[in-house]
Amino acid sequence: MTYSIVIYDPEEKAWGVGVASKFLAVGAFVPWLKPNVGAIATQALANLEYGKKGLELLEKYSAEEVLRKLTSEDPLREKRQIGIVDSKGNGSAFTGKECYPYAGHIVGNNFTVQGNILAGEEVLEAMAKEAEGKGKIYEKILRALKAGESKGGDRRGKQSAAIIVVRKEEKSNKEFDPFSVGKYLDIRVDDNPDPLKELERLLNLWAATFFDEEFVSVEDYKEEIEKALKRLGFKSLREWVELNNFEGKYTGDKIGKSVLKILLSEG
Repeated sequence: MTYSIVIYDPEEKAWGVGVASKFLAVGAFVPWLKPNVGAIATQALANLEYGKKGLELLEKYSAEEVLRKLTSEDPLREKRQIGIVDSKGNGSAFTGKECYPYAGHIVGNNFTVQGNILAGEEVLEAMAKEAEGKGKIYEKILRALKAGESKGGDRRGKQSAAIIVVRKEEKSNKEFDPFSVGKYLDIRVDDNPDPLKELERLLNLWAATFFDEEFVSVEDYKEEIEKALKRLGFKSLREWVELNNFEGKYTGDKIGKSVLKILLSEG
């Protein structure tokens, strides 16, 4: 009923899980992550202890060893599915023989993709191809989920999706910075007829709010900005910026490129 990707980016030192499913709030149950430790996706007849206990075990053991320990103690393991990537990027996955078809997994370099009740093996193949591509870790996760959906995804339909990424904590001088506690990206769509489309919209908002980016001159886009503000009913750019919590991306004469893109698309 679910397809997911668990991935590590050695350059960003970040671990991520992306998941989509015809199931309510899949992001509340499948992804389990901890900075500098690893990431886990537990699904099919999901055993939530695989997530909680798995992260504890990853503090000491490799992905392969953690997988062995978790499944060997579980009498319902043949109904489970799990993907793990450890602190070094080693991946391991398991698909029980009693998972509803099509069910399977692919383990690659720094990632695993897995799914059950899928349209077919091509869903996972498409996801793996994107996992091997270039780009930021969250870009690869989103592309993998969209690629899986393009090949049929969950054959029962769509309902929810999530992307969660963690990385090493960073000291910050900002008043509010998710990176300071190792939170890189954390977005969920719990119930939506087109969850990946909504997930992408939320990702763009998250990036515009929290990620460092190029700033551009407000004066260079004065006419477009004024038209957008008028259509949206705002008297000034600062009013729109403050209402949408983009203060950190606006200096008065310059604005974040992605924030500007959001304004112009909304207006």
